[in-house]
Amino acid sequence: MKNERMYQELLELIRTDSVSGQEKAIVGKLAAKLRDLGFTVTMDNAGKALGGDCGNIFAWREGEREGSLLLCSHMDRVGEGFGIVPTERDGVLRSNGATILAADDVSGLCAILEGLRQSLSIGQPLPRLEVLFTISEEVGLLGAKQMDASQIQSKIGLFFDSSGPTGRIINAAPGMYFLGAELIGLSAHAGNEPEKGVDAAKIMCDMLSTLRQGRLDELTTANFPMLSTGSHTRNVVCDPASFKGEARSQEFRRLEEYVAYFKDHCLRVAAAEGAKICLEIEELFRPFHIGEEQEVLRLARRACGAVGLACLVESGGGGMDANIFNAQGISSVGIATGYYKNHTKEEYLVLED
Repeated sequence: MKNERMYQELLELIRTDSVSGQEKAIVGKLAAKLRDLGFTVTMDNAGKALGGDCGNIFAWREGEREGSLLLCSHMDRVGEGFGIVPTERDGVLRSNGATILAADDVSGLCAILEGLRQSLSIGQPLPRLEVLFTISEEVGLLGAKQMDASQIQSKIGLFFDSSGPTGRIINAAPGMYFLGAELIGLSAHAGNEPEKGVDAAKIMCDMLSTLRQGRLDELTTANFPMLSTGSHTRNVVCDPASFKGEARSQEFRRLEEYVAYFKDHCLRVAAAEGAKICLEIEELFRPFHIGEEQEVLRLARRACGAVGLACLVESGGGGMDANIFNAQGISSVGIATGYYKNHTKEEYLVLED
């Protein structure tokens, strides 16, 4: 292994249980590692606000030269993040197949820690370095949304939280809305008098079957995979039914247009079929786009060139903490760290990356 220290740290943190809202074990280890590197380490109250067991870690080290740089990764992982058994074969790391691998985003955490160690070991003057390790990223960037950005002095940030080969830079990501509808029909005996009922399940199906979703255009998508009814018996006309999903777009105007269409469509179908309806519409985060002329992208390109990496700049399809901080004036891009098929049991990490 070219960098045994980094590899062993990767294994250590992958084996440390952590999911959204339950990051306490990994927080303790990361805070200790940052203190060992001479950083001042603080934890905020984001966990308390979100009902979790710890907050975001924000750490900094004053520099010997002008400037300030923010480095960020998230500490949580999607479900099945407990009891991970990493296995290596032919330079590729996977789980044993029973869980995810959690390279998303442990590889980002390790990239930052090892980058700090190597930078500090050179002994040359550095700018102020700021490190943010967030909670509850996987459930809607919630930790980042709770972070008090006024603490951050940096105007540019690198967010190590993207799939693909090292050298891939994400300069754009979509905004996102949570969307849902709860329908209230009218129960009735399904055999004796079904005509007296209002079937919420049927109305939900009619609503979804005529709702534009999937790939809407080159920048916009919508997906509604969560369906439920309150019916537990076959002989009663279904009273309550609900569905939930999301819409994303690289362009906020198109996202707003779809949300307005979603609201109008659902209200119209419910009214036509005699059901009451309650809509859930929540803006989760806004899209961002970093142009070629912006400092953070030029910096990332130069860094790739300095270590001989082919640089690939492209937009991503998922949100990341960078969405939150770009909206707050901290120009930020995503950095890939060599993992693929994240959020699945087939997730793997190319160790060379």
